[in-house]
Amino acid sequence: MMVNFYSWFFPLYIFYEGTLRNLLGDYSFFEYVIGVFYLSALAFALIGVSLVEKTNNRDRILYSWMTLGIVASLLLGFVPIMKNPSYLYFFSFVLGASLGLGFPSLLAYFADYNENNRGRRAGFTFFVSGLGIVLAGLATVLLPFIVNVAIFAAWRAVGCVVFLFLRPKEKEAVRTNVTFRSILGQKAFLLYFVPWIMYCVINYFEASLLKAFFGPDFSYFVPVSEYAIGGVIAFIGGYISDLIGRKIVIAFAFASLGIGYAILGLFPYNLISWYTYVVVDSISVGIFALAFFIVIWGEVAADKPKEKYFLLGAMPYLILSYLGIVLQPYIDFISVSSALSLAAFFLFLAILPLMYAPETLPEKQIKDRELRHYVEKAKKVKEKYT
Repeated sequence: MMVNFYSWFFPLYIFYEGTLRNLLGDYSFFEYVIGVFYLSALAFALIGVSLVEKTNNRDRILYSWMTLGIVASLLLGFVPIMKNPSYLYFFSFVLGASLGLGFPSLLAYFADYNENNRGRRAGFTFFVSGLGIVLAGLATVLLPFIVNVAIFAAWRAVGCVVFLFLRPKEKEAVRTNVTFRSILGQKAFLLYFVPWIMYCVINYFEASLLKAFFGPDFSYFVPVSEYAIGGVIAFIGGYISDLIGRKIVIAFAFASLGIGYAILGLFPYNLISWYTYVVVDSISVGIFALAFFIVIWGEVAADKPKEKYFLLGAMPYLILSYLGIVLQPYIDFISVSSALSLAAFFLFLAILPLMYAPETLPEKQIKDRELRHYVEKAKKVKEKYT
């Protein structure tokens, strides 16, 4: 289900955004149309979370959500034909709903059914998803428009059918009410949430800046490498995070990306610094996708209902993705070198809250780590006095 969702939605959205940019000459109109998508995604995410809380039936919401994804994929085929504003707004609304309605429940579903080795499983999930995203991205370039639409719809239908016949039985549990206010008042949540917001602000501001700076050819190469290299890094990072903990791996990603921005800021016109940035950016994408899209919020929630945690965790990504689009026309007035140096500084600053954040590994794994450390310490003491 996770692989199906990621490898369906991300290529579909990129494909739709590219189609819109080609169809619409007026950038302001493009902002309005794509803004409807983001607003719809947030609204339907809130609706989906509310429905799960009221009905206590997550399976029905997930099935409706995936069915809506099939409909959205098919409706995409009419975008180049029906170019009138009303249809474009309508399709953006449906596409946003096909993202928002069920993704918090899907991520909560994954967290509930993967209590052990969650990092490894999440890493493997994003690794396979990354391969799917790259393949789908190539298909959108090489195949005719209508064939791509059919592939998107068929692939989403596969996920829907698999869920319908192979889903595990829902765990019977008393779902206590969790409020957004109580989550935002949770220290562990905030200590991970603040660095995540800082990353999203920097990433989507700099993404708009660098897209114009790199030019169209190199800019196309960047997201392809993010999903290809990032998928491999997520696989490795998931395994390591299960061994040494989440926050060390996340802090490494912040530090490496900060170094990449610093090098690019110092040598903005050096090709080696460009490729260095691409590598470290791909590392950060893999680790942050693993941590902040799949793992962290479910572990911070512990045994509480997790949908609202994942919704809050996704809000910076959705809001700031759109903000990056809005700011794109104004980036010509900004110095690339100064902006990158400032970004590097704030990325290193984002590590500070992580130093005080609690480890989020499952309790059993934390106890196993403590036991191993105790045994190793005991062995050293024994060797010292024998």
